[in-house]
Formats: sequence, structure tokens, C-alpha cells
Amino acid sequence: MNIAYSILSAAASVEAAATAEASSGPWKNVLDAVQTATSEAGSSADQGVIDRIQALPDAHAQLADPDYWGSVGIITVTGILVVFFILAILIFLFWLMGTVFQNVDKSKKAKAEAAKAAAAKAAPAPAPAAVEEVAEEDEDNDDEIMAVISAAIAAYAEEEGTSYTIRDVKRRDKRARSAWSLAGIGENTRPF
Repeated sequence: MNIAYSILSAAASVEAAATAEASSGPWKNVLDAVQTATSEAGSSADQGVIDRIQALPDAHAQLADPDYWGSVGIITVTGILVVFFILAILIFLFWLMGTVFQNVDKSKKAKAEAAKAAAAKAAPAPAPAAVEEVAEEDEDNDDEIMAVISAAIAAYAEEEGTSYTIRDVKRRDKRARSAWSLAGIGENTRPF
């Protein structure tokens, strides 16, 4: 409280010094004109609502004044209207952006479909090959599986001119790593 009092008293002394200097110097006519206009405005009957409310002696008198609540109401309603108006503008802008981007996507899809249709007309579709139904056999027949794998490797080796030997055939453990796990490992160990 003492700090506030000392600040106010210092401000008052600075204001008094400035007023004394202005009243004795070349600004005396300007200061007199401002003081005259201020005193006339204060004595005027058509004083502003805010000035009249601020002139009341205490807060209780201000709250009892009906003009106080009117000005508070106007400020509150204005604030709420501004907020909702800005919100409506933002909603409209986001709706507009969504509509524009949907139209752009539709045009891209239409162009892609037109290109596919043109490519389909240009190249005739090949005749489908006859599909033989293969009866499912026992998966426990490891000897047959090993023979098929050996024949495939032998056919591959004949093309290259090298020889390969199968030493062991094991079933793959399906719990080892999933595709997501392998993708994560590949992503985290990739060189920069």
C-alpha cells in the first residue's frame, strides 16, 4: 500500500511541475484553453454516461446506476456477437476448403478413370488361361515338397551353370516377425 501511495504522490508532483512550467512558459494560452474546455464539458448537462458513472463517489453507487448495467449489457452482447460472427466465418471457410478439395479429388479420379478406359480400349485383353483345379494334398508329405524344391533349384542351376545342394528343409516359424515388424526394423535401420 505504501508503494502505491508513493508512486501516486510522485506522479502528482511530476504533473504539478509540468503544469507550473506550462502556465509560465509559451504554452500558457494552450493550457488555459484546455482547462476552459474541460471545465465547460464538466458543467455541461449532456455529459457522457461513462463520465457520469466514473464521477460517482463509490462502487455501490456505480452498481446502483441503471446506465451502468446498460453499458455492461451492451459490451457483453457485442462481445458475444463478435465471437459467434468470427466462428461463423471460420466454419464457412473450412466448409469452402472442403468443397474445393473434394472437387479437385473428383476431377483427378475422373481423369484417372478416363486414362484407364482409353488404355483398355487401346490394348485388347488377353484370353484367360485355362485353370486346372488342384486337389489339396496332405501337407505332411515332406518328401514330395523336398523333391519339388530340389527340381526348381536344379532347373535354376542349369540356366546359370552352377550347382546347388539342399542340406535341410524346415517349416518357417510364422511367429518370427510380421510384415509390420519387418517394416519397422527396416525403417529404423535404414542408412541416412
